Amino acid sequence: MIDIFINMKFGQLLSKIEGLMVNSYVNETTKFEVRNFKKLVLENKNVSTMFYIYTELSKKKGYDKTLSESYINESLRQVEKILPKLNTQKIEYWVKDVVSENNYKNIDNLIYNSPDKIMENVESRNTLIKTLSETTEVKTAIQLPMETLLNIANREISSYIENLDEDSKRDLSKVLMTEDTELSKEFEELKTKTIHSLSNLNESMDESTTKKLQETIQQIKGEVFSKINYVKLYNLYNNIN
Repeated sequence: MIDIFINMKFGQLLSKIEGLMVNSYVNETTKFEVRNFKKLVLENKNVSTMFYIYTELSKKKGYDKTLSESYINESLRQVEKILPKLNTQKIEYWVKDVVSENNYKNIDNLIYNSPDKIMENVESRNTLIKTLSETTEVKTAIQLPMETLLNIANREISSYIENLDEDSKRDLSKVLMTEDTELSKEFEELKTKTIHSLSNLNESMDESTTKKLQETIQQIKGEVFSKINYVKLYNLYNNIN
């Protein structure tokens, strides 16, 4: 029998979904959970729209303050239309055992606001404005020792995920929720660029590191597309460029 869930805020629900998707790779249940995600989220118009709004509100977009405020206001207006029709009972049951912090608390505060939390709501709005006003940082230099970078390509999946920071785990969950056809083409392009970057490294390396570099290049050449390989390769490429 399905339990009855009452008023779980959507940001908390989305955080649980992200946690479930990341853990599914460790538990080797990704295919099963992706099917659940498609059925319960993507094929539900109201839920998928909320998913999109929350995701976009949490991104760095480089907007100025005025545009950021307008973007937030319009997003909240759209959410107001959806909330009365939103039914997330099945999703809440799906993720009921997932323990996760609410990564979207600031958005929840504005959507599920209350008169006794005016100051908290103001602070959440200012935080969202700041996020929307920021631009995504572009890495321009190697920031990790070469041997550490090369180990990225050879790490076990469970160990790899456990060592990701929270932002990287959220990025991984987004990848897991993206269609394979969209990512597979990008993966081949990423392989080519990563191999080119590794081949052109001019850094002085000892014999052991040089050998590991060549082994890594050969391994990347033989990699076939999977979402975890995509994320590992993406992180490697962005750390050496």
